Amino acid sequence: MNAAGGRSGIRQKVNRSLILPIVSLVFLAALVVAVSSYRLGNTRLEKRVETLAHSSAVLFEDLLWQLDYDTIQLLLDEHITLGAVTGAQLTARGQILFVAGTMESGSSYYSYTWPLMRSFRGEETQLGMLTLQMSRQGVLWDVGRRVLATLAVAALAVLATVLIIQRLLNRRLILPVLRIADGLENWRGDWRAFEIDLGRRCDGDVVDEGDELDRLVHSIHSMRNQILSSHEIIKSHEQSLLVAAKFAGIGFSAYELETGRYLECDKNFANLFGMTEQELACCSFTDDIIPTIIDVADAEKARGIAARLAANGTADGVFLFGHPSGDQRYIRQFFMLDTGGRSRGAIVRTIAQDVTEMTQLQANYLQAQKLKSLGSLTGGLAHDFNNILAIILGNLELLQEEISDEAQHRYLDTSLMAVRRGTGLTSQLLAYARKQPLRPEIINASQLLDESRALLDTTVGETIDLEFVLDGGLWAIEADKTQLETAILNLVINARDAMPDGGKLTLEVSNARLDRDYTNSYEEVEPGQYVCIAVSDMGTGMDSESIDRALEPFYTTKGVGKGTGLGLPMAYGFTKQSGGHFKIYSEVGSGTTVKIYLPRVVLAGESPAATEGTAAGINLAGLHVFLIEDDDSLRRTFETQLRKLGCLVHVASDGPAALHLVKTLSQVDLILCDVILPNGMNGPSVVATLLETFAEAAVVYMSGYTENAIVHQGRLEEGVTMLQKPFAMPDLKVAFHKALGT
Repeated sequence: MNAAGGRSGIRQKVNRSLILPIVSLVFLAALVVAVSSYRLGNTRLEKRVETLAHSSAVLFEDLLWQLDYDTIQLLLDEHITLGAVTGAQLTARGQILFVAGTMESGSSYYSYTWPLMRSFRGEETQLGMLTLQMSRQGVLWDVGRRVLATLAVAALAVLATVLIIQRLLNRRLILPVLRIADGLENWRGDWRAFEIDLGRRCDGDVVDEGDELDRLVHSIHSMRNQILSSHEIIKSHEQSLLVAAKFAGIGFSAYELETGRYLECDKNFANLFGMTEQELACCSFTDDIIPTIIDVADAEKARGIAARLAANGTADGVFLFGHPSGDQRYIRQFFMLDTGGRSRGAIVRTIAQDVTEMTQLQANYLQAQKLKSLGSLTGGLAHDFNNILAIILGNLELLQEEISDEAQHRYLDTSLMAVRRGTGLTSQLLAYARKQPLRPEIINASQLLDESRALLDTTVGETIDLEFVLDGGLWAIEADKTQLETAILNLVINARDAMPDGGKLTLEVSNARLDRDYTNSYEEVEPGQYVCIAVSDMGTGMDSESIDRALEPFYTTKGVGKGTGLGLPMAYGFTKQSGGHFKIYSEVGSGTTVKIYLPRVVLAGESPAATEGTAAGINLAGLHVFLIEDDDSLRRTFETQLRKLGCLVHVASDGPAALHLVKTLSQVDLILCDVILPNGMNGPSVVATLLETFAEAAVVYMSGYTENAIVHQGRLEEGVTMLQKPFAMPDLKVAFHKALGT
């Protein structure tokens, strides 16, 4: 509100409120004065005329009795001349005898008639009638003068009163109110410091404490405090919701239904797409997000959102998004149509959540349930088939005793051999189903492999170079020795078959730790210390679909008649039945590593946490780490681990992304890089290029393959620091400590 305008408006209202009633009262008072003066003037006039008639009657009676007509006329004329009356006449017997002035009729004149009497011989005789008339004009003029005088005095009084009231109102009410309005309207500072100063004592005014204006100011200050307090509460709740939404991966946005153009979004929503809020505001859901970011398989489903919204008002779906960092994320979105009162058209409000980890866990769970179901099925079949084989075997053995013909014995021997092969198959099926009876014992895995060296050398043949890497200080495990040997033999046979033209096959055993961050992603795996037995080949490798199906019974990538498809499932079933963990790591063209993790057994005199104690004193806080890993889930896990250690982490998904990001970095202390990367650059070539910029940076490689297998494939030089996936945080700290030379 403009101060001058507000002041003028208030004054006008005050003037109208004061002047109109006062003027009305003045006119009413003038009217009363006029009426009362007129009545009083008329009364006085009538009394004067009557008194003059009474006092003159005796004289006129004598003169009329004496017939002194001249004197009568003279007296009448004198009444007119002196202004006592405006008209006078004397009549007798109905005739006008004498007249002076003018005799008028009407209400503007007052006439008074008095009889002239004479006593003669004891009788009263009427001589005539004296009539005096006076104009009322003088009374009216007198009333007018009185009213004008009254109005003049009243006008001066009203003007003085209005000026006094206006001054008092201006000083005591209008200016303080305007100060309140101006203070509220023009304040630009912190509202916590806002105070209203009425300024009513600076000019000498004395203001009672606690008057209405002070109460108004106090109420405004109280309202301000309540608003600020409510704002702080709302802000705190909003921040809590934002934090909760951030941790839950939830974001909000709104876009126009017709154009798909985003109208608003929060930071969480923009981060899901790898954009800023400003960048997303320039995009359209239908023209930009669906064609370029959403996976082709989900694009058609996303285009159908508009039709579902038109039909139901709501829609939802899980879509696979391609992130600018190279990740692929599953985003669950809820859509709600808002058509309420907008000229620009309907709006679609969306809530989005990153459900990538949930989707992957669900897929892992379904795979585990699938394998469990297959295990139950194969276990039941193997049990029933064993019974059938037992009947056949028993009857064949009985026939052997009854038949003496040598030719017939050869047929029986062939049948018995087939039964024993069938028994071997059912044994493998039972191992996969985890129903094979186990006879666990304390085993040193290095010793077991050393004892199996001759058998395994014979198994792989001359075209395969078999290398054993047996770690010293190996922990003890508890497992069925025969079943473990069979599982290792099956893995070696699979590795051999993957290299038909020969190659290097590495069989390695070492201590390992699986931490909770890793085990949370897998069913039936407990964090702790394990002994890892790894079989690595340099074969053709497997794609992701083959890896997912590799543990299914009878699934094989070998040609017809070249495999039963039970080797890996049997090894997996035995590992699970022994309380361990089974992991396949493979890439097409890069070979395969299969790892069996069996739980450590702590023998008398051993300390289960000795290795972790080695890493306890290593401090990595403030270390600038450049992490390069192509697997989305692993990259997020490693990044979280590094941040927990206090490291400052820069992340890339492949070589080109790393080379682009390094241009923006000012410091890199250590490079943690996967050996095998997609998009044309492997780990060593990426690291070599990065070292051109940060020559002093330490390097740690990581791979699902064992170090020896990687070295033999020519991917790494000997002596490099390498972590085998999976690795625990103590392993990570020890590797960093070694690479940094601290």
